[in-house]
Amino acid sequence: MRLDQLWQRRRQQYWKELFPYFRYVIQGGSATLLAFVIIAFSAYYVWFLQNITESFPIRYIALLVLAPFVTFSSFRTFLQPADIIFLLPMEPRMKEYFRGSWKYSMVQQSIWLFIAFGILWPLYVRADADPKPFVLLLAVWLILKAINSHGSWRERNMNRPLARESFRMVRWAFTVGMIAVWLWQPVWKAAVFSAIAAITYIMALRLPLRYPVAWERLIRLEQEQQGRILMFMNLFVDMPATPQRVYKRSWMNWAAGRIPFRRESAYFYLFTKSFLRGEVFGMAIRLTVLGLFVLFWVRDSAWAVALYGFFALVIGMQLTAVRQLHSYSFWRSIYPLPDLWRKRAIVQLVFRAHCVFAVILYIPLAFGGLEWLLKLLPLPGGLLLAAAFRSVWSRQKWFTSEDDV
Repeated sequence: MRLDQLWQRRRQQYWKELFPYFRYVIQGGSATLLAFVIIAFSAYYVWFLQNITESFPIRYIALLVLAPFVTFSSFRTFLQPADIIFLLPMEPRMKEYFRGSWKYSMVQQSIWLFIAFGILWPLYVRADADPKPFVLLLAVWLILKAINSHGSWRERNMNRPLARESFRMVRWAFTVGMIAVWLWQPVWKAAVFSAIAAITYIMALRLPLRYPVAWERLIRLEQEQQGRILMFMNLFVDMPATPQRVYKRSWMNWAAGRIPFRRESAYFYLFTKSFLRGEVFGMAIRLTVLGLFVLFWVRDSAWAVALYGFFALVIGMQLTAVRQLHSYSFWRSIYPLPDLWRKRAIVQLVFRAHCVFAVILYIPLAFGGLEWLLKLLPLPGGLLLAAAFRSVWSRQKWFTSEDDV
């Protein structure tokens, strides 16, 4: 059996099963919303380029924008739990299988890096006093991307958690340092320093002990990536259930601890715990952090109001994925609780979380230089948007189905 053909067949089969669902995403209005966002962002970007100040910290902005695109490295292995048994005898040949995974992931992530750098380039050329050539910087970022992919793959197969976490932090520090060197230093200094640092980092990756193939870890990471895609698709159409990663997040235990110990609160407690320890909460947090950064950047412009509404809307759409938690659990059929309580608990949890994120997003605008009328409008608007989500959800067919009568 040719392992490279096995990987290709699994990739084709995966996308063949997923592709028909994309039409529901388009029918749901997401394509129209995306087009509106692109047009609005382009208009603001052109206006911003025409009114940029000489003191604009373009190098720091470029560092913040490029670092995640260069450093983040994931791999679609399409491994399955049964592979631990059936592919284990072929472990010495698994490089043939993973070669396609590395190329596939590298091409995808390089395209996103190219798009991000292409969008950033007009701002960089206009604001930087001594900009470097586009082709040179793009080549450097792609080389750094390849080194990051190599390091990330090595980390996945390290047999000690401490070594994996340590080398992940080293990789982030190495990448941020390399990007900063190329943004701030002359080309010859940056080239010499980068060559020395890259060789040192690559040699250091050989030191930790590694498994030939970390089967269980790679399978779990593949399931998590598939779960994120299905979670996004669940916003538009019901998708097959996929196990989601559970995060400890003990720092949020206080939120569920304040829920009254009553029969009526059982579902609300269950979904609060599941939400705080699941991927939906993490994605909402990341969107909020991104929103805070963008709103802090434009806090003195009237565009901040529109961007606030956009991030509040996107976060609200993301929170609707809470509906899928425990949706396929057989325990629901034996709980001595009305199913209507479950649905009310979901709506109540999403509404409260949406309000909290709306308030957090408002912080940069509260300290911005907007006129008082524009400054006072966003927060009530965000809370009204959360209330609108709650109203729409409360009237959905799944909320008042026949099993509640």
